[in-house]
Amino acid sequence: MKLTFSFVFFIFSIASFSQIYSGPESVEFDAGRNRWLVANTSSHQIIARDSVGTLTVFATGIGSGPYGIEIVGDTIFCCSGASVKGFLLSSGTQVFNLNVGATFLNGITHDNSGNLIVTDFTAKTIYKISIAAQTYAIVASGLSQSPNGIIFDANNNRCVLVNWGTNAPIKAIDLTTFAVSNVINTTLSNCDGIARDGQGRYYVSNWGSQSVVRYDSSFITPPIAVATSLSSPADICYDPIHDILAIPNSGNNTVIFVDFSTVGVKEIENNYDVSVFPNPANEKLFFHSAFNEIESISVFNSNAQEIQLKIISIENGDVQVDVSTLTRGNYFYRVIGKDGNEKKGKFLKEE
Repeated sequence: MKLTFSFVFFIFSIASFSQIYSGPESVEFDAGRNRWLVANTSSHQIIARDSVGTLTVFATGIGSGPYGIEIVGDTIFCCSGASVKGFLLSSGTQVFNLNVGATFLNGITHDNSGNLIVTDFTAKTIYKISIAAQTYAIVASGLSQSPNGIIFDANNNRCVLVNWGTNAPIKAIDLTTFAVSNVINTTLSNCDGIARDGQGRYYVSNWGSQSVVRYDSSFITPPIAVATSLSSPADICYDPIHDILAIPNSGNNTVIFVDFSTVGVKEIENNYDVSVFPNPANEKLFFHSAFNEIESISVFNSNAQEIQLKIISIENGDVQVDVSTLTRGNYFYRVIGKDGNEKKGKFLKEE
């Protein structure tokens, strides 16, 4: 099904708090606490922004950077010079510090096997770091351009990354063979961040046109600008639960949010008629639609990261998925019908 979207959107800023930001470089959404975390490179801090816009210091004294940040489980990891550091989301206490001998770690993401994938901007290298073992390996080196933002693509077991320079291509690294390939050549210059929404579309920030552009999930159609007149937009993040794209502007010490929640996918009054049961769930979860056939289902953990679940069956408007592999906790879902309507909600996974 092809959905039609209106490209009118709302941008709101937090300039009133801009004096607290100092070189904002990367943002992450902490869904479990409904807050944003922002890497403050000049003050060497991670700043927390709560649901009403109040800013507080989450972690300080980080040293170099921090640059790219990434939430994995109960920890947020950050790039700090030659090292990757980690801090508990509950307290800001540092619990991880691994020096990998890099030159300038910048972009960071993680796969489904407990590994961080990190880019070294200056050395044109990509590292894989085992969180549990606290070991690392170089998985790609001698790249033709400086790798910057990076994001995990679970469906293809690869990471997609953007690059610095003119006509910067978007590339991918296969996490089985570690082969690096071109996804698409672009006319963009100095690409910094990459993010993906709940429909699998990609967003790329670039300094050349001071904008964020959006590609479809297959990079087939030409990109569309969704935010312009930015100031050195850095490592972006998309919150698929609330349909908000966060953009740190490292050039003018602001963070803005592009709110897509009021446009795009339709939502009828009283919501799309979908039942989700049992809730709490244990082994299986049923999505039932009485009137509209289900087009797609997305499930996200408390860090707003999409979880790939096995579909057990599809029959008579019901979709049954396997949730036995999920750990105990709250999860968010997004169901889109064939008619374009959607339903969002939350379920609890029991032990």
